[in-house]
Amino acid sequence: MQLARRQRIADNIYAVTLACEQGAPLPDIAPGDHIEVRVPGGTRAYSLCNPPDARDSYHLAIHCASAHGVAHYLCETHAIGAPLLVRGPHNHFALSPRHQRVVLIAGGIGITPIIAMAEFLARRGLDFAMHYCARSRAAAAFLDRLDDGSCRHQVRYHFDDDLKDGRLDLDRLFAGLDADQHVYLCGPNAMLADAVASAERHGLAGHLHYERFGASRPPAAQQAAEGTFAVVTARSGRRVDVPPDCSIATALARAGVEVPLSCEQGVCGMCMTRVLDGIPDHRDDVLSAAERASNDLILPCVSRAKSASLTLDL
Repeated sequence: MQLARRQRIADNIYAVTLACEQGAPLPDIAPGDHIEVRVPGGTRAYSLCNPPDARDSYHLAIHCASAHGVAHYLCETHAIGAPLLVRGPHNHFALSPRHQRVVLIAGGIGITPIIAMAEFLARRGLDFAMHYCARSRAAAAFLDRLDDGSCRHQVRYHFDDDLKDGRLDLDRLFAGLDADQHVYLCGPNAMLADAVASAERHGLAGHLHYERFGASRPPAAQQAAEGTFAVVTARSGRRVDVPPDCSIATALARAGVEVPLSCEQGVCGMCMTRVLDGIPDHRDDVLSAAERASNDLILPCVSRAKSASLTLDL
């Protein structure tokens, strides 16, 4: 693919459009889909926020607040028309067709999957409400698209600098939730922690579905020291020791075993791998409670082992 367009649309936020170099058709996409973009220096996952009629390109909104990293490269350095390596789309944050009444909550750049969900629901005439939280109007992306689009009657804004309609009261929201309503949220960790706590207080933990755009815990190298364990790669029979200050993925890479990586924070699902033997210590933000309980999958970029060894389908 190639970088087709980019435009600054809010404070430190750029709209970026990717298109196939020869106009080749793209796979169908669904609300909650993301792609992985590889550039010199790293790979990152970005949610797709395509308008409903955009089927020949991928639309991203990228928060760029530093002078380095993948975001800066895409927003400031990479030339228009230059090629990019893109993988996907993938989805770990899908709307369930069983949920006919939905509340959508976006915090900051978390608007990217949420706006796609809102427009999808609006086009189908389904019952939903939407809350968009940001520091200010200047820091909020897609305001024109929301105000003029199909979901303009469902969206409510919450800006930190607005004395009238400031921060969203999550406790009040969950207290007023009907039994058949489900909440989909994408936002920063502090917002998500508040939402989880509110949902649990009101007995509605099963009604909250979310996606993070940052890790909820420090990477393995920053966590307290733990014991060494072994990882066996089933396809080659190699046995690799994983020390306390090293992730499984890093230890395998040092041993010459490639694991596909993107976020390296346990939030994108790119490195998800089958567990054939052993008990994982799950530290990701992708697997569901049922998937964790089954111990059949692991995200080796952040998770570790409770058993002395793990055998992985690698």
